[in-house]
Amino acid sequence: MLNHEMAKDIKAIVCPSCGSVYKQELKPDFYKCQNCGTEYYLDNDDKHIYHHHETLRPLPGSTPPNNTMMPVYILIGAVLVIIVAYFTVAIWQSKSTNTNINTLRVYKAPRMFYNSFVYTNTLTGDPVYLRLGSDYISHGNDKSEQEYHAQFNNVGNGHLIADRIIGDDGLNNKHCLLTFKTYSPDVIYAIGCNAQLIQLDTRDNRLTDVTKLAFKDYPPLNSGVARLEFDYNSDMIIVMNNEGNSYYYFPTLGKLVDSHAQADSVWKKQFDRHFFEFASLGDDINNNNAIQLLETKYDKNTGQKMQRNLTPNRKYFNPKIIYQDKNNLLITAGTTAAADPPVTVQSIDVETGKIKWALPPDRYNLSACAKCKQGFALEYRKSAEDDYVHGVLVISGEGKLLYNYKLARTE
Repeated sequence: MLNHEMAKDIKAIVCPSCGSVYKQELKPDFYKCQNCGTEYYLDNDDKHIYHHHETLRPLPGSTPPNNTMMPVYILIGAVLVIIVAYFTVAIWQSKSTNTNINTLRVYKAPRMFYNSFVYTNTLTGDPVYLRLGSDYISHGNDKSEQEYHAQFNNVGNGHLIADRIIGDDGLNNKHCLLTFKTYSPDVIYAIGCNAQLIQLDTRDNRLTDVTKLAFKDYPPLNSGVARLEFDYNSDMIIVMNNEGNSYYYFPTLGKLVDSHAQADSVWKKQFDRHFFEFASLGDDINNNNAIQLLETKYDKNTGQKMQRNLTPNRKYFNPKIIYQDKNNLLITAGTTAAADPPVTVQSIDVETGKIKWALPPDRYNLSACAKCKQGFALEYRKSAEDDYVHGVLVISGEGKLLYNYKLARTE
């Protein structure tokens, strides 16, 4: 008789905690659930399952517990991302559009300067560098304009004092070269576009068209001004009206005459004169046409004219007077007789004719000069070999270079 053993039911071993059949056998009849981390084992009679549960983080790559709310969270997150992205793009486009609009109007190509002049502010005593320039402004769609400016900078530190649009003060809103003449520290005029009389306000740093105001009380000029021209030998302006007739105007006297003879009479009777000039005293032939530095004094009451050679026996090469008053005289002179020698700036004693001080020779052109509280301000410009640098030198009364307001060729 055969002895048969009772057959056992085969059952799947599942995790008593989560029901997963995925497990790892740690030792005989001892397992660890790979889903939730529960450790459990079977007793010998296969009747009981004992387990130890420990909450562990899912291992990388393991299947996370089911979350029925996950699709909802994903949907809400996607909607929020879309909303945030939409408003971000809208705000960026708005800023970009505004920036582009402002750039078209505000951004300008580098200013192109075409005129300059140095003078002293009569309120502060500081030298000021006036420069006229034009801005090219693009509005897009092939629309552009040129805007003309009068720019005022403090020479001592280069700081901008004012940047005024030409046209705001009654000036023609166009490119006009200005020629300046100083009658006194606080009376400076300029002629622009041949027919504009412009006053330089040396206190407020401003250019103003005074053509109509200056000539409004003179009937011969009612037809309008056709042409203006400074007379650099006297303190008058030659004025031609639109009918082609010329007159002579003395701005410091507010007087207009209609003939050269009358103008000469006013000049002799109304003005005392004391000035220096480079000329030839006496017979040019006997002096071999030598250029001399002459002092001239004219008494309006007696009509007496006196002249003297301030620097006898001195030879000059292409000399120029760049500044003079009754106490100061500044000249430039070439160092040799060559065509384009270095030049030197010299201060001449107005009593003895001796050189008080001289700057080292340099190759530059000096145009305007103004006396200021620091000493003197000299506008200069160099040639191509120095890449056309330009600016203003501030020199003390003793001849010491205090400041060089130097600008590059494109500035």
